[in-house]
This record gives sequence, C-alpha cells and structure tokens, in this order.
Amino acid sequence: MRTLGTGICAIATVAAIVASPAAPAAEAAGELPSGPIRIVVPFAGGGGADLLARLVGERLAARMGRPVVIENIPGGANVLGMRAVATSPKDGRTLGLATPIFVTSSGNGYDAARDFAPVAMIGLSPLALVLSPKVPAASLEEFIRHARAAPGRLNYASLGPQTTQGLAAALFNRMAGIDAVEVPYKGSGPAVVDLLAGNVQYLFTGLASMIPYIESGRLRGLGVTSKARSPLLPALPAIGEALPGYEVTTWYALVAPSGTPGAVIARLNRELAAVTGEPGLRERLAAHGVEARALDPAALSAFLAAESARLSKFSSEMKPASH
Repeated sequence: MRTLGTGICAIATVAAIVASPAAPAAEAAGELPSGPIRIVVPFAGGGGADLLARLVGERLAARMGRPVVIENIPGGANVLGMRAVATSPKDGRTLGLATPIFVTSSGNGYDAARDFAPVAMIGLSPLALVLSPKVPAASLEEFIRHARAAPGRLNYASLGPQTTQGLAAALFNRMAGIDAVEVPYKGSGPAVVDLLAGNVQYLFTGLASMIPYIESGRLRGLGVTSKARSPLLPALPAIGEALPGYEVTTWYALVAPSGTPGAVIARLNRELAAVTGEPGLRERLAAHGVEARALDPAALSAFLAAESARLSKFSSEMKPASH
C-alpha cells in the first residue's frame, strides 16, 4: 500500500481498515508489506560482512524495486544485532546477516534454531593463515616444526574463541600440536597492525583482505582454511594438505524472525538466489574471496543445524587448550 500524504485522518483510518484484511492474503502470496527491507549486520561497518551485505542489498533493492537499508548493530559477539532481528516484526522486512558466530553464540541471548527462520545462503569464504616475516619459516611445514620447538613462546592473534578466526586458530594449534599464547583483539584491523609489528606471530583472517600484504611480502601467507586451494591465490596450499581433515570456512546467510510466513521466506529466497546467481555479483564476491552459494530454506536449515553441532563441538574441545 502506498504511503498516504497529509490527508484527512478519517480517510487514512478507512484505508487502513480496508487494507488490513488483505494483509494475510498478501503474505500467503509471498508479498512483503510496503517499505524498505532492513538487513541487520551484527558487526561494525567497514568489515567483510558489512561489505557483502551492501553488495547483496544493492542488487536485492534493484530486483524488488524497494530500498534495502543496511543497519550495523555491533556488540556482544553478534548477540545485540541478532536479538534485534529476532524481536522485529515477522513480515519479511527485517533480515539478519548470519555467520558462524551466529550458531556458536546461540544461547547467549537468543536461540538460533528457535528464534530465527533460515532465508537464504549467500556464500562461503576461506580464511588465510598469515605469518609475521620475523618468524624464520618459509612454509607451513617449516612453521609447524618451528612452533612445536618453541612451546609457549609464540603469540597468535584471535578475535575470540566463538569466532571463525578463533576456532580456526585453536583447531590448527590442536591438530598441529602447537602450544601458543592467544592474544585477543576486538577486530582484525588492530590484529594485523600488531602482526606487521611482530608483536604477534600469526593470525587467521579473511583471505581477500590479506592478498595485498602477501603479494607485497609484508606478511607471509602459509595456507588457506578451505578444503581446497583458493583461486585467488592458487599457490597458497590448503592447510589440510599438511594436516589432513583440517577445514574451517566462513559462511554468510540471511535469516528472518521465527514466525515469518513461509511464502514470504520463499519469495525472499527466490529473489536472493537470483541475486547471487548474477554473474556481475558473483565476480565481485569472488574478488573478495567469497564463493556465491544458493540454498533453499530447508537446505539452509539443515546446514545451520550441522554447523551448530560441528562448531559447538570444536568450541568445547578447544577450551581446555586455551591460555
């Protein structure tokens, strides 16, 4: 329904009454109420998740003919933003950007399975293991040998045990038999600064953002966390080549408040699948290290459940090894 101007109040009231019975029928047909769509990014602006949401939001707005607003609500290891999504109207106009921390933080203010409805997968992205050039190791194997020989003497930057970066580092240390000291950071930016300065020796973070540092030699790339090598830096080995079974991948999906009509979710899923299927967007995402991937709501629900079980298991296993 179009927004009314400054008309007579009685006319506006009648219009609302007339429109109200039609709302359930519109939802059943997959129509969203008029107005902008809001995508909540539960992290500060300027990061990889924020950039991805804006790229997708721009294309979604063009397809649906309505504004898409990106709202950053950082804090509480993504809890503040996702709680804002969970308590929003269940009409399809508020979506939340979910990453692995969405399932590992479940129980800290929200229940990922109970409070949200899966809408669409956007894509997946590997992390990179990068090393300070001050460390005398030119390859992943050399670094593992060096770190094993210096128990408790190396520091690694971490964004927290519930984040993909923290899990990637903790799992790597456990599988490689490395005893290193975790140094917590609030973001990858400060961590990279300290890595360049040699205050920490290694870091797991987004591959695409590390390419300029690796290619310039300011940091040494040792490997990627995906199962296979990344086309962005094919010379960089997959860590699983040295540590069979190692794999940690960042993923990005959109969720809505639980109770959002199924037809509305299906409509959003179709639109977002079309968006992520656009060659232009796929190329832009690939340039940032993200492989576009579409899943229907049922498949995404199964994926989130599997990731919740897998990552929660990793988190519980890693805790005894933390310093």
